Amino acid sequence: MIYVDDLIIDSDSMVEIRKLKKNLEMQFHMKDLGELKYFLGIEIIRSESGIYMLQKQYVTTMLKKYGMLGCKPIDVPLDKNCKLRVDLGAKLDDVNMYRPMVGSLIYLTIT
Repeated sequence: MIYVDDLIIDSDSMVEIRKLKKNLEMQFHMKDLGELKYFLGIEIIRSESGIYMLQKQYVTTMLKKYGMLGCKPIDVPLDKNCKLRVDLGAKLDDVNMYRPMVGSLIYLTIT
């Protein structure tokens, strides 16, 4: 028997796991990289209390990329009495930077 994080895997289970991996390898080009640590910008941490998924590295990378690493966090990024109007304000200098930034924020919120 093998003990993995309070989970007992007996020899029958190990045989089934090997069979599953073998079948997957026949259908897909793959290799076993061991225990998952980092995937698609998400850090995976296993502990006795559960599995935690963190995106600290992804957020840090995005802040660096968009020149906002030194920013101070605030609860509400806009004055609550501010009135927004379509016909007022300056146009963005670089709209091409805006789109990937919004895409990064969308990815961050849905993962």
